[in-house]
Amino acid sequence: MRLGWRMNLPPQFTIVTPAFNQAQYLEQAIRSVVEQKDVRIEYFVFDGGSTDGSAAIIAKYAHVLADWSSAPDAGQTDAIVRGWGKACGEVVAWLNSDDYYVAGALALVAAEFERDNQIQVVIGACRMVDERGTVIGRKYAREFNLHTLLTTSGGVPGQPAVFVRRSLAAAVGLPDATLHYVMDWEYWLRLGLHLRPGQVRVMQAELAVVRSWPGTKTRTGVEAICREHRFVLERMFAAGTLPVELRALRTAALAGTHLKQSFLEWQAGLNAAAWRSLGQARKISTASGAGRRGLRGRAGPARAGRPP
Repeated sequence: MRLGWRMNLPPQFTIVTPAFNQAQYLEQAIRSVVEQKDVRIEYFVFDGGSTDGSAAIIAKYAHVLADWSSAPDAGQTDAIVRGWGKACGEVVAWLNSDDYYVAGALALVAAEFERDNQIQVVIGACRMVDERGTVIGRKYAREFNLHTLLTTSGGVPGQPAVFVRRSLAAAVGLPDATLHYVMDWEYWLRLGLHLRPGQVRVMQAELAVVRSWPGTKTRTGVEAICREHRFVLERMFAAGTLPVELRALRTAALAGTHLKQSFLEWQAGLNAAAWRSLGQARKISTASGAGRRGLRGRAGPARAGRPP
């Protein structure tokens, strides 16, 4: 029986888990969804053709999945788009195969949506753990601040703790399947541009657990991540559809991608590359007094601290 169709009622949630060669974490992710209480869930798990036994793990839970597959695909975002494209749930989200939900999280989210039908997005906090499950930090919930998202290529809420009404997703469109690293950041930008005041509920309850480990794309794809940030920004500014006050941020936004790259490279121990990226950020920012001011006090390779 599908989780989403218990009691002959439509699902409250459609959750998609994209997976690829993360068998060591996959079952915990799946169980964190199917063991949620007091909610109706339509759950898709799409694996990109793993060779580590992931397919057998997914098949074990086939009886509670709306659909699943294990075959080569176009990547993580492709899997999310396929799932959301089939969604029947009132609320959509995705949970990566190395993350997991906290017990009772979806019931809390459902209550927030039911409390106010004007709410279009619910955002919660995330616990951060390492590859062994040891707690290493907390990501606090935050709204979609368009200025911060644009100028820092950051400021994103914890992705597995973001839940979106399907009607809003239908209006905004699906995540961009051509993006492999920054699909969430780009999608939060689009949502932020579409939303009106009072339509986002931010709650500091921990809803999900994010795993930081050496195999994550954030840790292995620094240059590709920032290249995608620049691609999205150039496309967005070239389209000419941003509000006037945001169009003025183009220089600061492009400089911000290099500053973020500098910090990520420094964090990875690539100090020479970090200095080059910091120099590029400063070079771009000289075209704008606002850009120069934006660089002051920001973290760089010589200063440990917060990410850009």
